[in-house]
Amino acid sequence: MILLGLSHAGKTSVGRLLAEQLRLPFYDTDERICIRTGLTPRELCRQAGLSALHAAEAASLRECCSLHACCGDAPAAELWQYSTPLPLRIVGSVENGQDTAAENGAVIAAGGGICDNTEASAIIAAIPLRVFLYATEAVLFERLTRDAVQTGYYPAFLRFLPAAQKAEAQQLFTELYVRRTELYRKSSTLIIDTSGLDCAAVAQRIAASLFCGCG
Repeated sequence: MILLGLSHAGKTSVGRLLAEQLRLPFYDTDERICIRTGLTPRELCRQAGLSALHAAEAASLRECCSLHACCGDAPAAELWQYSTPLPLRIVGSVENGQDTAAENGAVIAAGGGICDNTEASAIIAAIPLRVFLYATEAVLFERLTRDAVQTGYYPAFLRFLPAAQKAEAQQLFTELYVRRTELYRKSSTLIIDTSGLDCAAVAQRIAASLFCGCG
């Protein structure tokens, strides 16, 4: 499965908890970019441009998809082309206290702007479980601003604006939030409203949805 959502929606934190609960491997596309390039996605975009970031993002996602058990012996370069990936099979129950386990799967946390990456979006479409972590605009912008105060500037999708230009950044984010939220809603098979929930509760809600077959 892949966790989708805007920047600071909690994908990495939730993904780690969910993978531990389901006893699945966990991969983060942003972390894989760091490993591959030696740069964070923000640094890569600032130094080499958006096209370089998109190329690294797609390559990292293909790599994540090639690493888990359901891929068998297929060459890594071919994995992302599967149109019907093997489904995740859940063993155990979160309701009765049994150990939870899953076969033929992994948990992947995607970068917040991956919906704007055409190549990566094609790979995502072949992943059977696509979970959108919805968060309100106000909550996300507050988290972004907190980071901007620490680093001195907002991320690439807000044009690296200085932290002092909060009003301009907020206007840009409003437009981006509406567009990306709609894209993620359309491309997801499960939507989780994270409002008022901590990461552990979000992970639990996703796991419960898998066991009961709820969408």
